[in-house]
Amino acid sequence: MPIHHLLHDPVILVLLAASLGSWGIIIDRLLALGRCRGADRAFQQGRASSGVLAHLARLRDEHAAGGREHLATLMDTAITVARHRLEGWLPVLGVIGNTAAYVGLLGTVIGIIHAFQAMKVQNTMSTEVVASGIATALVATACGLGVAIPAVAGHHLLSAAINRRVAEWEDTAAQWLPKEEADEPVARA
Repeated sequence: MPIHHLLHDPVILVLLAASLGSWGIIIDRLLALGRCRGADRAFQQGRASSGVLAHLARLRDEHAAGGREHLATLMDTAITVARHRLEGWLPVLGVIGNTAAYVGLLGTVIGIIHAFQAMKVQNTMSTEVVASGIATALVATACGLGVAIPAVAGHHLLSAAINRRVAEWEDTAAQWLPKEEADEPVARA
């Protein structure tokens, strides 16, 4: 089965585009996580930083007088915005991972239908016609799995890394919040 034949198959082309897209998203999110880690590390080492920890520190310094609740809301909002930026196209990666195997299966079904049509047109049940058609059809399944497996793995691993980063930001923000003042006891008469 020649490669040029596969490049005319719309299912294979869709899977090729999905594969390129998923790898692009995986690489982009890995780079974004690396930039976040580097910016946070720079801040922790006392160097100038434009990372999330530096932003949280600026919020703490500028809004501490507004009270604990106000500052907590600002920090939570900043962390939520940073999480959304880090997640980026991650939902698309999840969709690719969840649908690519089905697209490959669709290609297999279409390929088998073409194999049966070829048998009908040639009016033969030769193993050459059947094997060639089915082999071509199964390439779509393999391609679908080849796209789905890295996309699902990338989605899960990136989601876990983002969750860890966000948890670190939340822990730091909680430590930086002013302590709650205990209610003064009411004097009894």
